[in-house]
Amino acid sequence: MKNKLTFKLIIVIVVSITLIAGIMAPIYFYLQPKMYINQETRNVSEFSEKLKAVEPFDSNSLKEFFDNSGVSYRVYVFDEDFEPVFTSFELGNNKKFIQRLFGDKMDRFLETSKPQFYKLDDESAVRLYTRFSIDGKTYYINIKNNLNGVDDIFDFSNQILGYVVLGYIIICSVILFLAISPSVKSVREVTKVAKDISENNLSVRYQGKIYNNEIGDLAHSVNKMADTIQENINNLENYNFVLREDHRYLMEHEQLRRTLLRNITHDLKTPLAVISSQVEMIRTCEEQAKKDYYYESAMEEISKMSHMISEVLRMTVDERRIAYKEAQSFDASDAIEKLCDNNSAYIKSCDLELVRDITPNLRLTTIKEYMEFVFRNYLANAVQNAAEKSAIIVSLKECAGKIRLSVENIGRQIPDDMKDKIWTETFTTSPEGKKSSGLGLYIVKEIALMEHTRCGFNNTTRGVCFWFDFADYDSSDDALY
Repeated sequence: MKNKLTFKLIIVIVVSITLIAGIMAPIYFYLQPKMYINQETRNVSEFSEKLKAVEPFDSNSLKEFFDNSGVSYRVYVFDEDFEPVFTSFELGNNKKFIQRLFGDKMDRFLETSKPQFYKLDDESAVRLYTRFSIDGKTYYINIKNNLNGVDDIFDFSNQILGYVVLGYIIICSVILFLAISPSVKSVREVTKVAKDISENNLSVRYQGKIYNNEIGDLAHSVNKMADTIQENINNLENYNFVLREDHRYLMEHEQLRRTLLRNITHDLKTPLAVISSQVEMIRTCEEQAKKDYYYESAMEEISKMSHMISEVLRMTVDERRIAYKEAQSFDASDAIEKLCDNNSAYIKSCDLELVRDITPNLRLTTIKEYMEFVFRNYLANAVQNAAEKSAIIVSLKECAGKIRLSVENIGRQIPDDMKDKIWTETFTTSPEGKKSSGLGLYIVKEIALMEHTRCGFNNTTRGVCFWFDFADYDSSDDALY
């Protein structure tokens, strides 16, 4: 499943939000009416205190205060004889009505009374029964804040709240998907690169934008790991190349030694026997002419033996040669193009640009493995010494009857005092902090000697250009050795 991680993260977060909403909703539904009633109770209590403070405490002043308060309470103010002082209800401005309404409830009117919530039948209201004295006269106050219909409002608001929560979860899911997808996509791409590297495909690199975060650090580390592995493999292949040649040389040397010992043992028997007989004849012969003849004959055999021994010594100290490999005919242009394709991601990861100048359809009959060795070592050398954010130019063209491969990097030139050293074994000009075995250019030089061709470099106005001329020869050409 392509977005498995994305969906998992979104599901975890959405479930968490849903659980929080599921826990908080009942608490909200329970506390909402309680908090509202408490608030209305405080409002009634504050209104009562302000009502008692009205001066003068008469009908007109109380009416003016009520009209300015903006409340919709039902208010009754009357004295000990049930005479109304002020009522917000016109029909209540009647002594008999007030007596009938509050006559059996007078014990509720206390100076310390507080508003209470009552729910009688279908009526819900906050009521206050209180009294106070002024100028020796007692007044009774009843305030009623009708809350009928509030429950329906709460039910409707809770229903709306449910839709809001559902919409919130959906919107959060969409936002989370859009926010998480880029990060998860980057993780998938890094994982694919790491998987390809584990399958020995070192030409891949993470090509996405590397952000300054944990995922960016992971992508950078994976690219750096791939570069290090590729560089180490190149160095190992160079060492392996030298070791194979050393092993071949030792095997040939051992075989030659055995053959020489066998042949020398056989070939020296006859001249030694001749010399022995000649010396014996010189000792016993009395004629000077015969002595001279035997002496010259003995010296001739000794000269032959000396020449044989010299040939043996020359053969045992002869330099080793690169092993003969079978040449093949192939499209050199296509081969270099493929090598460039395989290394394009590596070059890009080094913050360099690969520029190609390859003449199409150039065919060669040569050793393809050696061409790959030359290209890889020239390219590795160019990457090591290229300036930051510069270009590496790969060229393949005909030159003086041969096909010339050149790799140029933009950067510092090679000093004159190093020009004769760079082709020697283990010598390197890699900048500080960049490891190199120094075998690459040495192997290129060995291949050039084997093919009887030329290799070299030129300091250009932009940097350094290394080149190699590949000869076009038949696989049976005896130029190989």
